[in-house]
Amino acid sequence: MFDLDKAQRLSLTVQVESRLKSALILGMLKPGARLVTKEIAQQLGTSITPVREALLRLVASSALDVTPAQAFLVPAISECHYQEISTIRKSLEGMAVQKVTREINKSGLMRLNQLRESFLNARKVSVEAVLKAKRDFYFQLFNYAEMPTLMELIEQLWVRIGPSFNYLYPRFDEVSGMTHNYDTLIEALTDRDEAGSVAAIHKGIMDDFDILLRQYRGQ
Repeated sequence: MFDLDKAQRLSLTVQVESRLKSALILGMLKPGARLVTKEIAQQLGTSITPVREALLRLVASSALDVTPAQAFLVPAISECHYQEISTIRKSLEGMAVQKVTREINKSGLMRLNQLRESFLNARKVSVEAVLKAKRDFYFQLFNYAEMPTLMELIEQLWVRIGPSFNYLYPRFDEVSGMTHNYDTLIEALTDRDEAGSVAAIHKGIMDDFDILLRQYRGQ
């Protein structure tokens, strides 16, 4: 019975961690924000214990900060740190898309086209909808590489930079008009063009960086 209770608690902790990761990736949590365990538990309809355990797991992966007084904080990402993460993303995501380009089938291409349409529609709705559609497209793409360890590393980087996108929420006009390279990427995947696919992934990363760079520099 004890082992069953422990397994159930671990499962709940993982679910809470997943919800918090999603919130971080989508920029729903502002850099510097203090996360209150009791409030999160109430919002998710769970007890405090799995929330606290999930927060500690995120601290261990450097997705959150913790103060000596055990307060959990959403970290602020400096321009230099964001640039470093973007460089690493180019390497890891380029590796993933190379493998995908070699192995993706018609069903996979069809699914990516559907997610592309979802992204275009999201630009008429909200910043959160855009960021969610963007995440869904790219995570589906990377999952086609069937490299779970690589996928885990990519997700960790998205979790770390996600809070920076909170600054885009008041700038819906800019986000709704932002360019995208999904057409170019899908065309390269269709043609089995590894160099073209990697170039499209790199362009997407740098487009994100350019948008945030203006925020960092107060433009």
